[in-house]
Amino acid sequence: MSAETFARHGSLREGAAESFRVVGALRIPELLLGFLLIFEGTQLGLPLPFNQIVLVLILGLSLLRRPVYSLGKLQVLIPIVVVALFYIGMVSMVAEPTEFAFDWKRRLLRLVLTAAFLFVLASGRIDMRSLLVGYGGGMIANAVAFYAGIAPDNYGGTLSGFFEDKNVAGLTYAVIGILIVSLARRPWPRLLVFLGMGYLVLLTDSRTSITAYAAAGLWILIGGRLPRMGRWLLGALIWFSVVIAAEDFAQIGRFSAREGSDALRARIDAASEIRVGEAGFFGEGLGEAYVFLNEQTGQWLFHNSYWTFLVEGGWPWLLVVLGITLLVGLRPFRSRLTPMELVGQAATVALLICAWRLGEVFFTLQWAILIAFAIQARLAAEGAVFVPRTHHRFLGPQGGPSSGAQA
Repeated sequence: MSAETFARHGSLREGAAESFRVVGALRIPELLLGFLLIFEGTQLGLPLPFNQIVLVLILGLSLLRRPVYSLGKLQVLIPIVVVALFYIGMVSMVAEPTEFAFDWKRRLLRLVLTAAFLFVLASGRIDMRSLLVGYGGGMIANAVAFYAGIAPDNYGGTLSGFFEDKNVAGLTYAVIGILIVSLARRPWPRLLVFLGMGYLVLLTDSRTSITAYAAAGLWILIGGRLPRMGRWLLGALIWFSVVIAAEDFAQIGRFSAREGSDALRARIDAASEIRVGEAGFFGEGLGEAYVFLNEQTGQWLFHNSYWTFLVEGGWPWLLVVLGITLLVGLRPFRSRLTPMELVGQAATVALLICAWRLGEVFFTLQWAILIAFAIQARLAAEGAVFVPRTHHRFLGPQGGPSSGAQA
């Protein structure tokens, strides 16, 4: 056996052993609960969407765990989010609901669960890697079940499945897919995971999510090599290109057959813009981000998450949530990036693009996982202060990135 062949076989054996160690290090409860997060709809007659029940179970599990490390200066996010939720609750309680408004109490409950989930995940009470692996497995299983005829098909063959909405599916495959790519330890597996997740995004037929995923891939490829000002320029270029791409997509291949749906979306956007102008500085309360066109077309949710937050909670609500997203997820003033931070930035770029043309993106399950990931990336870069121990399999020893786990 030649030295080259021996080295290659040795590398394969090392890779296989490493894979078994990774699998063995995963926490089974987080793995299973992460898998169940794909079920967006109400199941088994439960009063809440199934994944909200799963969030309650995750929060219950977190009560049995100690935090892995201290959030340090980022603890300020907790009172900021609590005050923001109190504010949006008061606005919703005081405002007079319109005729077709959704139940603001149920929506507020969802926001509270999402906020609690964000912080227990960020603190390490819930293992990030295990949850992402479980969620990723659920995303793949959803696609398999969909094309096997087991999962729901609400869009005439377009991948939605247990997400029950192709835009929710597109958001999840785009944003969470980028985070899952980071779990691959070596370049070739990383590329294969990226292409695989990209194919699933393509199957959702969501032009916005496809554009967002491509932009995130470009950010990973180029962003880490640029200085801070270069990343600002890249971000501006991506945003400008997205506006053009959104129009060009309508004329390409299968997307060119959407003239009817695009015309309807234009009407929804026009009516939504009017409601944004009427909402005022403090908004109109949760559940108000909808338009009613006429008796034939009925009621429609906004197709813009920025407008959704402006109508529901006004400028204070939007600026707080958008500020957290930008400062924690995108970290625009950071000069040098760790691999984890670069991935968090790329996923944030994808999320911000999705928010432009999808109605519910901020303060969702996907948003919470991304922000928690970005918090852990920042703590790892700055040298996290661990609470019960000095090693964590996601961040690595002394708060630094684990060897290759996020490289």
